Order: sequence, then structure tokens, then C-alpha cells
Amino acid sequence: MKKIFTTLFAGLMISAQVMAVSIMDVCGKYDGTLLLDSEEYPGSEVYLLPGVTDNTLTFVLPDFKYNGVSLGSIVLPNITMSEDGKFSIEETTLYLQVLLELRATINILASYEEGGKTYTSQATESEAGIVLQIAEPTTLPEPIIVCFAGDAVRSNNYALPNGGFEGAWTNNEPQGWHSFVSATGDLAIMVQGNTDQFVQSNQVRPGSNGAHSALLSSKTMLKKINANGNCTNGRINAGSATAADAEKNYNFSDPANEGFNTPFQGRPDSIVFWAKYIPGDRDAANEANQARMSTIITTNARYQDPETADYSEIKIAQAAINYSATASLGWQRISVPFSYVTENSDKEPAYILTTFTTNKLQGGGTGTSEHPDSVLLDDVELIYNNHLLSLTRGDEAITFDGVSYKINETYCDSCGIFEGVEDGVSAESFFAYDALHKCVFVYVVADDYAQFGKYNVYRIDFTDTNAEGTSLDPKEPEIQGIEETITHEARFEKVLINGQLFIRSNDAWYNASGVRVK
Repeated sequence: MKKIFTTLFAGLMISAQVMAVSIMDVCGKYDGTLLLDSEEYPGSEVYLLPGVTDNTLTFVLPDFKYNGVSLGSIVLPNITMSEDGKFSIEETTLYLQVLLELRATINILASYEEGGKTYTSQATESEAGIVLQIAEPTTLPEPIIVCFAGDAVRSNNYALPNGGFEGAWTNNEPQGWHSFVSATGDLAIMVQGNTDQFVQSNQVRPGSNGAHSALLSSKTMLKKINANGNCTNGRINAGSATAADAEKNYNFSDPANEGFNTPFQGRPDSIVFWAKYIPGDRDAANEANQARMSTIITTNARYQDPETADYSEIKIAQAAINYSATASLGWQRISVPFSYVTENSDKEPAYILTTFTTNKLQGGGTGTSEHPDSVLLDDVELIYNNHLLSLTRGDEAITFDGVSYKINETYCDSCGIFEGVEDGVSAESFFAYDALHKCVFVYVVADDYAQFGKYNVYRIDFTDTNAEGTSLDPKEPEIQGIEETITHEARFEKVLINGQLFIRSNDAWYNASGVRVK
């Protein structure tokens, strides 16, 4: 039992001189090492999430396993933090998702010394740690001290680079994207002068916050070859004068080809982009007029598109679409779900290769010298779903309306263990059993939390009265309803309370019109 508890949580040796930090500065994902009984367990992950009330944090250790047995996610809400980043909490109850619904009391200690190192419950913008004292009198003869040392994960490897095609273009290529100018292959010298097939445009999609998009155009070569407009976050190989020769003309990602690959760690649910497709003959109904997008997530291996070999062992997921122009030849938002390879579910993503072309076929389309096929591209984005679809409590299925849920019971230690069903491939639900506010908070995060800080939090209220007849319904706005998708880097939170939107920034509350209400 002692080892079960000692593997649960976190602490970190931090230098004595620490600059002032805020709750939002330290929120994020952390990789580190669990310390238990003088043994270190590297490769552990924890989350620091904004707490359920102002100026608090929620600590999460996802999907804890001991001796191959899952004890569920360990969640500790209502952690307070001083200006110098030190953590503290009033003694609280720790809930473990095991068959016996084990309970223990837990405190945060300021520091702890082990093996000549001092571990401190404190955070900076790049490190965080917690020292916990856990007690369970009926099982443990004495309290257990638990430590974790962790570094913040500030990875950019969960998104495509420069999806808005903004910033400076070098040799007619924006940061993160390439076309014929940087092509390789036997005929590279013939196509590297095609600087007009991929250019920056001042046209932007409706509602864009950016100032530019990218314009792809086909080109008629040698009076008969229709070369598609083509861009990729990998590299183009030009090896044949026959446009349809997929053996020699392709886009590829190679770990050894530095600068022409995109390292990637995520498991997104879909890819979204905006396109304005204008075929050469201007006929949106012509079946020959279909542009193409393809994106493939792979392991740490070389991959090329179109495929001319068996890549089934290295493919994690794929999303592809051939799309037609709109009837008005205008902008359209296109969303394409990823299809994951079940057989490779245990393999880690390492790279992502994305390709946009002006036609679904190599050398296809109706473009001419006077009227080339063209595609304007803007705001390419990977989407990670992070919503709660349904809830269960033991054998009880809970009808969840996606906004909030109230249980007509008095909150108590026997309130039951909840489980959630999420809508995202990488989404996880973490349940914070909050005796202070007589409710359960459900945090849902996905892979992009480490980069963008997005998450959702829901609330399950116990609304009956206690033995004294006092209502347990919360009255403060910050502890009601569901908080919609929140980005900690934005330094504010959107909160939906009884159908009305409020904005919380630090200690202040504002309505949707920006008028302070609290």
C-alpha cells in the first residue's frame, strides 16, 4: 500500500532565487520523475490546470498504474500559490478510482530532503513540483511522503507550421512550407525556376485575423504538360518529365532531410483549412476539377506521397480529400477527419507530411497558360476535440446535456466514482472531487494542451440539502455551470453560467459586453 501512494504525485528541487509567477504562467503539462521510497521513476507526466476557483491550481496525474493495475487519474483541486510560486493546500481528501473507492487525507509540504536533494512545492515558468504527505490511518502506519520533479512541456510539435502563411517569404516559400523552388531530384533544376506557382497573396478567408494567404497555380510546360501547383511541409522530388510518374514525382518527409520535415507528437481528430479553388475552365461541376489535400502522421521513418510502396507499418493516421470549387468559386471551410491505423495504435507519432495541390491527379486539371487552375489557402489548423459526451457513475448512466448536471443528493464520501466518454482521440477526463464546494469538476484535455493550453471543465452539482436543511447549491458565479474551451495563454476564461456568458480575468468578472460585474 505504501508504494501505491508514494508513486502518486510530485516535487521538484528549484533554485532559491525565483521570480514572481502567476497561476497562468505555470499552467501546462510537465514531464518528470516520480520519487518514491528513494527510487526514481522517470517518464511521468502531470498537468497543472487552472483551479476551480480564482487563484487556485488543480494538479493531475493521469491514468496512474501500479503493478499493471490502473487506479484512475489522481486529481487534487484547490491548490493555492504565492507570488513566488510556492504551493499550499488545506488538508483535503484524496479520492482514488479503485474498486474500494479508497480515501486518504493529503497535505502539501513546503519542502522535503531526500538523498542530499531538497524538493520544494513550488513553480517557475519552466519547472514545477509538489511534495505531498499522504495518510490513510486504517492502512498506513505512518504518513507517506511523495515527490515529483518536472519540466514544463512547451512543445510546438502539436500543430502544422505557419498555417496562415503569414510572415516573410524566402525565395517564394513561407516558413514551414516548400514548393518547386526547393525541389530535389533529377529534374530539380528544371522546376526550381517555377517561382510563380506558389506565392503569397493579400486575399484572406472570411473572418481571418491574418493579412495573407498562399496562392497555388498550375503551369503549362513544354506546351503540353500541366504541372500542378504543389506545396508541402515536406519536400518535392522532381524526377520525371511525365507529370503522372509517381515513382519519381512525389512529396516526401525524411527524418534525415533536416529543414524539410515537421516533427510531430499529437493525435488530432481532424484537419481544417480554408480554400478558394478556381479551376481553369471555371466549371465547378466538371468532375475533372477537384483539388486535393492530404496529410499523413508517421513514425520516425521516411514517407512519400503518392505512395509507391507499402507504408502500412509506419502510418499512424491519415486525412485526405478531393474537393470541388463552390458554385460561386468562393472561399470554403473544409474539415477532414483523421483515420487512425488500429494496428499501429501503440506506436508514437514522430512526423507529419501535408500536401496541397491544384488537382487530385498529377498532371490533371483544366488549367491553361491563360487560365491556370488556382487554389488560395488560408488558416490550416489541426483540431483536437476535448469535450465530454456522456457520464456514468458506477452502473448508472447519466444523461448529460453538454452544459451541466445536477444530482439531487447530498454530497458525501459515498457519492460514487464518475467516468466520462470524450469526443477526442487523445482526450482524457480528470475528475476533481471537491468537498469544499460540494461538487465534482470534470476536466477534459487533449494533446494540444501542452502547446495551446486549451481544455474544457464541467461541473456536477449535488443540490439536495444537508442535515441542517442548508442548501448546498453554490452562489458564486465562478463555481457554477460549465466553463467552455479555455486557453490559459490568453489570460482569461470564458464561463457560461445559466446560459449567460461571463469573462473572468484574474480576480475580476465581466459580462459579455465587457462591463465589470464582480
